[in-house]
Amino acid sequence: MKAHNLLYAVGLTLMMPVSAQATGIPVPDVPDTPPPAALQDLTINGQPVTTDTIRRVELEGPIYEVRLRNGDTFYSDAQGRHMVVGSLYDNGPDGLINVTEQHDRQDRLDQLSAIPEGGTVDYPAQGEEIGRITVFTDTTCPYCQKLHQEIDQLTQAGVTVRYVPFPRAGSHSPAANQLAQVLCSESPTDAMTRAFHGEALASRPSESCQSAVDDGFALGQQFGVQGTPSIVLPNGEMGEGYVPARQLIQAVGISSS
Repeated sequence: MKAHNLLYAVGLTLMMPVSAQATGIPVPDVPDTPPPAALQDLTINGQPVTTDTIRRVELEGPIYEVRLRNGDTFYSDAQGRHMVVGSLYDNGPDGLINVTEQHDRQDRLDQLSAIPEGGTVDYPAQGEEIGRITVFTDTTCPYCQKLHQEIDQLTQAGVTVRYVPFPRAGSHSPAANQLAQVLCSESPTDAMTRAFHGEALASRPSESCQSAVDDGFALGQQFGVQGTPSIVLPNGEMGEGYVPARQLIQAVGISSS
């Protein structure tokens, strides 16, 4: 897994519409009414934009955000007939705010807080905690091993690190069995460190530990995790890839403020 920056800039994505004539979908006869004044004099992020055309569509409120179990999100009218796929932005006085991403972050935090005891391996902050990160990890992942080498640097800076098992090769892989061994060890933190160092573990994983690994893998898939480490900051923002401890500590401080 390549290393990436953890923080991402918000971008405005425009989707290319499919021609109704090309698909045979009937185009509704929408009354030709003047567009709202706010759209005729539109600003985005405080900058005026030049519109080409403004056309009313048959999408009447209230509009609902619909989240599927596979993690997909779309917006729909009450009848489930007209749908919009993509992010919803609030074009407020302080600039564009990605409402969909805000909801994503809160959903992540809610689901992570619901993980039962024994489903994670936690390294508590030393001294006063400045924030907690959750890391989807795999003991066979080189960049996860690299991040774990800096675990003391993170905890000494006040960052609690919470590992969620995410075997990249799936729930029946050797890595999944090793992660289950870690969870079932007398000291999961010591066992995790030994596993990252390539040491064999002697503990025999119970069914509950194996189920906890399955649950961690399923949760990561729901979050859209495609590689490890994937890191969730205290504000629910998630990024994929190794981040040096110094940058990670700074990001935790920003997201916790």
